[in-house]
Amino acid sequence: MIVAFINPDATLLPGGDSPEAERRAAGLPRLLLGAELIPVTGLDEEGLLSVPASFTSWQILLHGAAVITPDGLEDEAWRRLSLEAQRGAEQALELAYQAAQHVDQLGQLGLHVELLRRSGAPLLVRATHPHGLRLATEQAAAALREWWQDGPFQGVLRVEATPQTVTVLPSEIRAERAVNYVLNRLGEVDLSVGVSAAAADQAFLALCDYALMPGDSALLDLTTDEDS
Repeated sequence: MIVAFINPDATLLPGGDSPEAERRAAGLPRLLLGAELIPVTGLDEEGLLSVPASFTSWQILLHGAAVITPDGLEDEAWRRLSLEAQRGAEQALELAYQAAQHVDQLGQLGLHVELLRRSGAPLLVRATHPHGLRLATEQAAAALREWWQDGPFQGVLRVEATPQTVTVLPSEIRAERAVNYVLNRLGEVDLSVGVSAAAADQAFLALCDYALMPGDSALLDLTTDEDS
């Protein structure tokens, strides 16, 4: 069995409106034909429906907070672990939500800021721009990282940013931990492949036998910076 852990953002979902991005996104499923596709994404169950791929195996959603079994049910053991992490970071997440709202208002960034709850407890703070304005999310990411570094929550929370989204979530909730959990549940695997365009996914890619990324990936920028 070959399994491919894939973040659909900028891989299965085009990273832009260009024909080149569309071509690349359309060609990837053909490359992975025959592999068992396992999404590793910040999307939830509903958001995953927008991805043009068939996911019939395990699913890793919400940055690793939720693991869905091939039966379509949430893995109960993993849910309990995530809920424990959520409750441990509950107060910090409430304050992060207030901080994100303050950053948005102070900078007049026009962001949509939400505090997402799951299983009755706060899970993450997410800030997006309704028109995808990259400058606004970059400014929010910088301000929230400064708030995080200057505050008492470095061991409790982490800040993750893409060009479209800024997310603050419990530091114990990580995609690589969920990938490792699923790998152990899968048992014997002939080959594992990690697919992503996001620099934040470096840890889960390192768990796989091979890593596959777009040629313009931020991960390759990191490699170039380290070598120079």
